[in-house]
Amino acid sequence: MISNEDQAVIDEMIARERTMKERQKIIEAMTHKRRVFKRRLVIVCAAVLTIFLVILYDCLMAYEGWPMMGIVKINILVAIVMFLLSLAIFQKLIKHRPLKNIVQRYHRQLDKRYTDALSASNRWLQFYYHQREISQIIPQILYYLEANPALETIDDAIAYIDNQTASSETYQNNLNAFRNYVKQFNTILLSTADEQGQPSSRQISFVTLNDVPNIWYFGTDPEAPKVSELDLGRAAIYTLPTSEGLRITSNRLKVYRTQYSFSDVAAAYQAQVPGYMESLSKAEKEREIIFAIELESARIDSRLQNKEITFIK
Repeated sequence: MISNEDQAVIDEMIARERTMKERQKIIEAMTHKRRVFKRRLVIVCAAVLTIFLVILYDCLMAYEGWPMMGIVKINILVAIVMFLLSLAIFQKLIKHRPLKNIVQRYHRQLDKRYTDALSASNRWLQFYYHQREISQIIPQILYYLEANPALETIDDAIAYIDNQTASSETYQNNLNAFRNYVKQFNTILLSTADEQGQPSSRQISFVTLNDVPNIWYFGTDPEAPKVSELDLGRAAIYTLPTSEGLRITSNRLKVYRTQYSFSDVAAAYQAQVPGYMESLSKAEKEREIIFAIELESARIDSRLQNKEITFIK
């Protein structure tokens, strides 16, 4: 029998799921509009270029007496070929300026249009129960409480879900997705606290090694004040949002010194953090000590998605 206290929480969960469904509809509408805009932009650009090429070709026909000009005659087939070639060209060009800027400007307008609707649901993105964030498993909780009479409380349902083994395929898909997210960042805000609990934050550059996405490495001067705080192991990280609002946060992590020297991570810095190598002198590189941030779990938030991934050792 569900208690009144649990029923109140379940009612909140149901309200959250209803709100999240409305949010998802908005997100799907935004995604569709973005896809349609890019498609239409490519088609319009291709059409304009085709018209230009046809007009240019028509002008060249004034010289059709030349030996080479007599080989080809303007017809509908030529126009179709020109249009298809133009489509292929602009499919590539849309990833670069100035078309990229046009797409980004449309994205910003779209985000502004739906900001109020999405902001109204932000309060439901995280859902805490007994100090645990359970937003990702709320649909399962509601399902099992209804489908399994043996589960009489929310705690029973959560315990049952925790005991279920996630499939390796699902975990690998999440890990691959997270790997792609991490590639969009090379700096984080690292927050630590000293022995008295005084917090501080600083921006640092980091790299990953061997394509392992949840262990991030960074170098620091051994005389830097943050070293003593890092040795305490109390830390949290936050990435600055991308243009799409994507950010990664975590306070479930380990921070520790590694046996690496700067030369061991130099190639990674050269590839992942352009300009960083040039900012350090040879003496500074030799003096650097390398720390690792090992994420036990991380939350990925953006305007279009919100989820958490726990990393299996």
